[in-house]
This record gives sequence, C-alpha cells and structure tokens, in this order.
Amino acid sequence: MPAPNEFYTDALVYDVLHTPGTAGDVRALERIERRFVPRDLPRVWLEPACGSGRHLRLAARRGIHAIGFDLSEPMIDYARARGCPHAFVGDMRAFTLPRGSPRVSLAFNLINTLRHLGGDRAMLDHFACMKRAMHPRGVYAVGLSLSAYGLEWPSEDAWRGRRGGLSVSQLVQFIPPEPGSPAPRTERVYSHLAIQRGESTTHQDSAYTLRCYNRRQWDSLLKRAGWRVLATLDQDARDHTIVEPGYGVWVLAPGATRSGSNR
Repeated sequence: MPAPNEFYTDALVYDVLHTPGTAGDVRALERIERRFVPRDLPRVWLEPACGSGRHLRLAARRGIHAIGFDLSEPMIDYARARGCPHAFVGDMRAFTLPRGSPRVSLAFNLINTLRHLGGDRAMLDHFACMKRAMHPRGVYAVGLSLSAYGLEWPSEDAWRGRRGGLSVSQLVQFIPPEPGSPAPRTERVYSHLAIQRGESTTHQDSAYTLRCYNRRQWDSLLKRAGWRVLATLDQDARDHTIVEPGYGVWVLAPGATRSGSNR
C-alpha cells in the first residue's frame, strides 16, 4: 500500500524535481500580468501552496514583491532560506496575509494544485480568502484540468531533475473516477520516486487524491464563489478553448466582469 505523499516533506528533492520549467512558467505569468493587470498597480504576486518557492524566488529576482504560503513548514523554511522572505505557513482554506502585506495584483495556482482541496466547501473557503487578499482590480490565474466522466483512461506522466550529485525522477499514474463508484469525483494518483545521491538510490511510493470537475461543475463553483472568467489560456498564456478532458489556465477576476486587456 503506497504511503501518503511523503515526497512533499523533502523540500530539496521536490525543488530539484520541479525547478525545470519554472522560468517558462514565470514568463507566462508575466504575459498574463501585462495583458490583464492594470499598469498602475504595484507588482505584487501571491502563490498559494507555493511549495519550495521556486516561482517566488525567480519572480523576486525580477523586482516583484513575491508572497507565498504552504502548509508544509519544511517547504517554507527552504523557501525563506533561498530568497523568499515573504513566504509563510498557511492553509489554502483559511489564510490571511501577514500584517503590512500589500494587496495582491496577480495570484497564481498552477498545474491542478487547487484540486488537492477535497470538496466544494474547501474551494469556496479558499476563493473567499483570495478575495480578501487581492486588489479589487487584480487577477487570479488558476491552472486546472477538466474531467470527462466515463471517457477517460488511466494515464502516466514522468518528470526528471538533477542538481549537483542529486538526481530525482518521478513516474506518476493517474486513475480517473469510474461512474457509479463510491467516489465519482475523485482521481487517484500513484507516484514512484527514485532519488539518486552519488552511488546510492532510494525509492519512495506514495498516493494521494484530486477532486474532479467537469465544465459545468467548475463554472458553477466559480459563480457561487463570485469570480468571473476574463479568459482561458494555454500554459504559455495564449488564448485557448479548454475542452473536456483538458488542461488550461483560467484568468479570474473578483467581482465585476472585465474582459480583454489592460491596454
């Protein structure tokens, strides 16, 4: 039986595995910022569930006031020690920004991180916290995969990273929910991690679940939460129609509907 996601307790291993591709993510976020965030707002970014702070430290090097939080104290300790002074321990369902923090102009939550929240109540609590943290004219970029119930097959993905004498690889299997099952909106995820330090290799197996949303369920949740969709984009911040099943980035605004760009 795989253990819970123990991999997340080792910040260095996590950072080595996931840092490749970070620069591309930040470039895409800057494209979203240029298009949707009013230019008179200070550049203040927020990443809920920031992990090791890989996005934050690169953003900070570009002159951005980069804030992030995570449930994991080891992750936040790692982030703060590596150039993320505004990282703090917090829960996506119930957080407040530290005293004196500026209002957020661009928040982001990529690659299905929000789906770790196990139900609609947790999602609604999260979106309420985000409204309090955001500038009224700020935007929230959420990366999420839509489900097509009954039409998806198990799939796999693989990641690799290397830094100095440490090499990390991960093979992940995704098991979509089956109609009529006791958990019809739960995707099961199984991870196998190989960690090589010099001549020594260790292996870790873990498992976790992700909440599923089809288009109707996701649109309904956003409406209940009081957020509006400004655009849907691909991972490079180009306009993109997201279909079921499929991944994309929703650019969201709290409150009143806006569209287009800040130009």
